[in-house]
Amino acid sequence: MQTAKVSDYRSSLAKYHQRVMEDHDPLRVASRSGDVVILAADDYENLMETIYVLKDEATMSSLLETRADMSRGAFRGVKVEDGFKDIVDSET
Repeated sequence: MQTAKVSDYRSSLAKYHQRVMEDHDPLRVASRSGDVVILAADDYENLMETIYVLKDEATMSSLLETRADMSRGAFRGVKVEDGFKDIVDSET
């Protein structure tokens, strides 16, 4: 994560904005009163969604069970071609 002083950020706002959008690398803007972090809206939304999933006990429990099943070899996924078989068969 790069850091900029608030005065530099203010004078080069467009440059910093473009860099954050292109690189998806957050920018820490430092000032005497405290720092803020600037990140692309898509990155923020993804972060919030990740936090939501991590907080959901039922979802996390299911994910952990599936992971354990996979490591034991007890989980057999669906092949891609089988997953779409009903669609493919209906077109022929």
